[in-house]
Amino acid sequence: MVGMVQSLNVSVASALILYEAQRQRQNAGMYKRQHSLLDADEQQRLLFEGGYPVLARVAKQKGLPYPHINAQGEVEADANWWATMQSTGKK
Repeated sequence: MVGMVQSLNVSVASALILYEAQRQRQNAGMYKRQHSLLDADEQQRLLFEGGYPVLARVAKQKGLPYPHINAQGEVEADANWWATMQSTGKK
């Protein structure tokens, strides 16, 4: 039972830290912005690399530009991009 209590303490402490960070950010107005501080290209890069890390790695290896990520988080790429991604050789 001691292990479970220690584990619970860690989870509660983590929750409190995350709550406090969120509270301070909200008080600082960080969640009320009308637009992001990042430009659109940087947002797209982060969305693709974070959401599709395997595709990002292959695209980087093949020298392909990253495709657009739509509002639903889906990759919007033409047939040529997909065909190049699936090919065995570099672009």
